[in-house]
Amino acid sequence: MNIRTRLTVQFTVLVSSILLITFLTIYLLRVEYVEEEFFDRLEKKAQTTTELLMKVNEVSSDLLRIIDKSNYDVFINEKLVVYNAKNQEIYTNNDTITYQITPELLNRIRQEKKVRLTLNHQLALGLFFADSYGGVTTVIGAEDLWGRENLESLRQILVWLYLLEVILFGFAGWYFSGRAMSPITRIINQVKQLFPKQLDQPLTVENPQDEIGQLTLTFNDLLGRLSEAFRLQNLFISNVSHELKNPLMRMGTQLDVAMLKERSTVDYQSLIVSVRQDIRELSHLAETLLDLAKVNDESQRIFYGEVRIDEVLWDARSLLLSAEPNYLITVQFDEDISSENQLLVNGNPHLLKTAFVNLMENGCKFSDNSHVNVHVFFTKEGIQLEFQNTGETIASEEMKLIFRPFYRRDGASHIKGYGVGLSLVERIIKLHESWLHVSSDQATRTTIFTIVLPYSKTNDNLVSS
Repeated sequence: MNIRTRLTVQFTVLVSSILLITFLTIYLLRVEYVEEEFFDRLEKKAQTTTELLMKVNEVSSDLLRIIDKSNYDVFINEKLVVYNAKNQEIYTNNDTITYQITPELLNRIRQEKKVRLTLNHQLALGLFFADSYGGVTTVIGAEDLWGRENLESLRQILVWLYLLEVILFGFAGWYFSGRAMSPITRIINQVKQLFPKQLDQPLTVENPQDEIGQLTLTFNDLLGRLSEAFRLQNLFISNVSHELKNPLMRMGTQLDVAMLKERSTVDYQSLIVSVRQDIRELSHLAETLLDLAKVNDESQRIFYGEVRIDEVLWDARSLLLSAEPNYLITVQFDEDISSENQLLVNGNPHLLKTAFVNLMENGCKFSDNSHVNVHVFFTKEGIQLEFQNTGETIASEEMKLIFRPFYRRDGASHIKGYGVGLSLVERIIKLHESWLHVSSDQATRTTIFTIVLPYSKTNDNLVSS
């Protein structure tokens, strides 16, 4: 069952239930009113007849019967019986109908003064009229044919009106649910017509204030992110293909040239060294891409624990210097270390080492003297690390672009690399709930990458004390 049908059914059932309760209330109130009106007429008839019998001496039983029959307000199958204080019947207006009236019933009527009864399937009323002789008891009953016909007519009207209203409510619910669902239907049709190249086309928003408008805006935001993801994916594939093609073409070209004629042992050794260097670059690129894929995969569970920041820094420095001995990396601490707990942060040592290696390598590559200086500060927010180098600066418009995968700055083509390291660093720092800031001063030709890693709980206790 689709939403429109479900809304129609729910609307029809809800309104029909309210209408049914209303009609039942009207009918029951009418039943009560008709019954009250009938008993009121019986009481007036009994009072009139009894008073004529008791107070007017000239009125005999025969004359009273004639008066009853000539009365305009005549009941159907009416029977009126009057009893004296000795429970003796002194008057009745209809001998064809028999009521089973016991002395106990008469005594009850005398005590309660007015009693409503059902006698021979008729509504009846018992009344007690006091006088100086002990009073009389009158029992009057009749069939309320007019009331039954009135109620039957009302019941038929209400039933047919209810059925008609239910049908109208069904059509009205179908119409208004269709109007309510029309924006969603339009969104569905627009989404069905979307293709990957059209994800940048936003859906139509009629009213941004209502829920459907908010849903459409959410879809537009999602489409924008999907479009950006497709764009980055295409860019990623294009860049990976380009970066893989260059070393492969170099290796293929060198091998082709070497096969043209005989070479000396030195030439072959030089060729092997060159090819080996290209293979090393390809291996480094593959490892970096794998690390980037791992940190971007939210299904991968990353384990965090207490890590000594100095140990990770020295490990990263040693790892980089083993691959690039000509690099110069200095590490300076802002103050003396009073306790090893002061150096503890909560993180993953492998990911942090990967980030530090990339920042150190980036600083050395873009430095005039292949030198990067790492400063460690202890602040209230956490341990602050600054990776500083002097050399080529970063333009302000490139500050955000440098963290995109495979982005290479203008004029950096002569520096080896693939533009993946800083993207990996940014993702790792975000995973550690920290932030990465870069500043570049053209006057002093100084570039600084700043990281602030929160203290571990052990260090928090030390700082707070």
